[in-house]
Amino acid sequence: MGRYQDGHLVKRFGGWHVRYYVTEQGIRKQKSHRLCSADETKSHAKELRDKFLAEQVNIGVSNEGPMGVVEFWDKIYWDFIKDGNLKPSTLHGYRQIWNQHLKAHFGAMNLSDYKTATMTNFLTGLAKKLRPRTLDRIKWLASAIFAHAVATGKCESNPIRDAKVLGKTLPNGVTGFYSLEEIENVITALVDHPAAQLVMALSFFAGLRKGEIQGLQWPDIDENYIHVRRAFSRGVVSTPKSKDSVRSLPIIGPVKLLLKLWRQKAGEKVWLFTNSEGTAQNMDQLAREVIIPCLKKAEIPWRGYHAGRRGLGDALKQLTGSSDAGRDVLGQATSDVTRDHYEDKQRSRIAALKLLGSSLSK
Repeated sequence: MGRYQDGHLVKRFGGWHVRYYVTEQGIRKQKSHRLCSADETKSHAKELRDKFLAEQVNIGVSNEGPMGVVEFWDKIYWDFIKDGNLKPSTLHGYRQIWNQHLKAHFGAMNLSDYKTATMTNFLTGLAKKLRPRTLDRIKWLASAIFAHAVATGKCESNPIRDAKVLGKTLPNGVTGFYSLEEIENVITALVDHPAAQLVMALSFFAGLRKGEIQGLQWPDIDENYIHVRRAFSRGVVSTPKSKDSVRSLPIIGPVKLLLKLWRQKAGEKVWLFTNSEGTAQNMDQLAREVIIPCLKKAEIPWRGYHAGRRGLGDALKQLTGSSDAGRDVLGQATSDVTRDHYEDKQRSRIAALKLLGSSLSK
């Protein structure tokens, strides 16, 4: 037995039509049926729609009534994404966006009643205080909810897809970078803490993510390479972020020296960095208790572990002239991500103009 359908009434090609779904050979398909001429009133078209659906589509199916967006999230969508093998950090991000922005907005609204203009007005209002990347994440999640609602027959169309911000938006925030000189100063400031020194060296000179550093075990290290095989995500150990993140990276001089020193001090353990209980060291705790106090004493700004990755991406672009090297070392799917978020555009502009100036003076 199928689901009860209200149908989607549209006026096109000189007539009133109703769109509805059928399942044929296990595949759900959308169909359209002409009801009457476009000259007829909408109320008359609705009467014909209801009669057609009752006689041809909703045979033996009870009307459960429209479902609210919040109810759909609670009863269907959250369980769907929880079972989707997503990283804990990704699920946390979705839950945070829902609780902070979307839940109150949708309130008591039904899936079938929600309009594109409503989301447009919502995003336009948020644009006064939130930056474009955050707005994109909010819209993406809202659209994903409705796409799943369409796929499961809870509504007939996705009204979020064509919503947009009307007017100006705030500029995207400036992401933090550590330059080569700055990361050397950071490592020097941590001279009394060899584990923290190695952690920061791995973030810059190997481009490892915080979770990848926490997930390192001594068998992942051989004489010449670091093999990235696992990562922690919100306290849960799993595979790295994507298939491109599973990679082997050559150990260069600064990392090799610090690895040797830490190996002598750490002894025979499983995890590269361990806490007092012998399990993997929490990187946030290490930053809070060791790294940040040392950098504050040395009057060096703390920009986070990710600033090391961004610094490496930028350094590799300056050395190679291409974003591909950064993409491969950092374990990213495309060069676009590396170019957009891991390279200092101002530095590239300055270098390019200096190069041009040098060529003209010859």
